[in-house]
Amino acid sequence: MPRRRRAGKRSCMFRSFFLPLTVVSLAAWCAVTIACGSSNKSTTCTGGPYNVVGDWQVSVQNGSQSVTGYGAIDSAGLALFFDNSASTGNTGDTLELPAVTGSCAFSGNITDYEEPGGLSSGQSTIDTAQGNVTSATALNGTFTGSNGNGTFSAASFSPLTGSVSAVTGSKTGEVQGTINSQSVLLPLIFSASGTGDSMSFTSTIAQNCNVAGTFTQVGTANVFDVSITFTSTGGIGCALPGTFTGIGFESNSDYFNINGNNPADTYLYADILASSNTFVMEIF
Repeated sequence: MPRRRRAGKRSCMFRSFFLPLTVVSLAAWCAVTIACGSSNKSTTCTGGPYNVVGDWQVSVQNGSQSVTGYGAIDSAGLALFFDNSASTGNTGDTLELPAVTGSCAFSGNITDYEEPGGLSSGQSTIDTAQGNVTSATALNGTFTGSNGNGTFSAASFSPLTGSVSAVTGSKTGEVQGTINSQSVLLPLIFSASGTGDSMSFTSTIAQNCNVAGTFTQVGTANVFDVSITFTSTGGIGCALPGTFTGIGFESNSDYFNINGNNPADTYLYADILASSNTFVMEIF
């Protein structure tokens, strides 16, 4: 799945939240399965349950370092965020919070997946976390582990001006980093399908790889449960064959600056959990 490669690519993102500043360039994350968190640990709190389904912006603090991520929480409590802090050399990594279902307390693993193809490709950091949902638009918590201690907070935000709507027609999907040493640039055809503003997409890549997937809207929110399937048909085949799932949303922002910040486009983002190849794709 070839694509153009931009120079000066980066190494890691949320890992800098979890590690002491003196070892930020050393340790990395360990691969985990998608079901990495729970909300079963009891923490005294009041209020809720809250409706947390929507788009969220997270901030993670470790010592003097702070990193911001953009993402969403779906109805199952899946909470995924990606970083685009190119100025710090960290972009295209994924942060997964413990399941956030709207209960006033949650706990479990907080996991940081390195961008595939980066200096720490295939690695991840897992720490234990606990937090509180204080309203339908705010949450906070702490994490601790062998890689350091820190705090995180998140607030709901609106990445899209106006109402969410199904994207149709020809689009381009670009994966941040490389997957199994292959860059990924996908010519995609989108169509409205399913309920609400849900969508499906297909793509055929010259190197004998077919791609198909869905963006299934969660209620009426700007949140989509995403599924993508890569099917090798011979030859070079797909860099990452199989079916993978994650979360997505629509935005007016070109977070990775790969489309010249064209304000006329609606951008789709898909944060896909694939263990050591967990990746973020911008679609424009």
